[in-house]
Amino acid sequence: MRIRHLAPCLVAALLSSCVGTSLKQTWKSPDYRGGPVGKVAAVAVDERGDVRRAFENRFVSQLQKQGTPAVPTYNLLSLAEIKADKSAAAERLRAVGADTVLIVRLVDSSFSYGETRLDSAPWRPYDSWYGYYTVAFAGMGTTYGSLKQKVRLETSLFDLKTSKPIWSGLTDTVTAYDTDRVAEIDKIVAKVLGAMRKDGVIPEANNPSNH
Repeated sequence: MRIRHLAPCLVAALLSSCVGTSLKQTWKSPDYRGGPVGKVAAVAVDERGDVRRAFENRFVSQLQKQGTPAVPTYNLLSLAEIKADKSAAAERLRAVGADTVLIVRLVDSSFSYGETRLDSAPWRPYDSWYGYYTVAFAGMGTTYGSLKQKVRLETSLFDLKTSKPIWSGLTDTVTAYDTDRVAEIDKIVAKVLGAMRKDGVIPEANNPSNH
């Protein structure tokens, strides 16, 4: 009975493995000679307002906690307004003190589904078709499904004065059906900002000189 109670927990652990966020690659402009950037304007390119707000607010919150001034843009400019007039959009961002713009966008998204059977017997020859059928019949009720989504995001930082790219990074995030997606956004942002700090684009966290 104890084994039977533990079995669902084991399956949950197996099905939730390989979920989370990983940093795949980064790039920093060889022409960038400046130190940590000044004020960052965050733009999440997603038509779903709640998603855009979630990403922008979390980038801004974590940047500010680490000593880098930042501002969200969902309350300043719509995505259509940015697309319609680049110069006007840049001027609007500079008006709130930003000298760089951080843009996060979806590169790719895919779903996968897998099944796991706990009581699958090792392969062996059976003495009769009925013995084989009995094993197959018993296994019908012990199938566990796992639906996962893989999302690849690109986060890039641009100089508002020159419009040139400063830094870019790719992240892969795999979530299961029961993943706390809000918490995962925090992890994505932390991965990206950690890489930006490592490359010297934003200042080190908890540096008193940044405050």
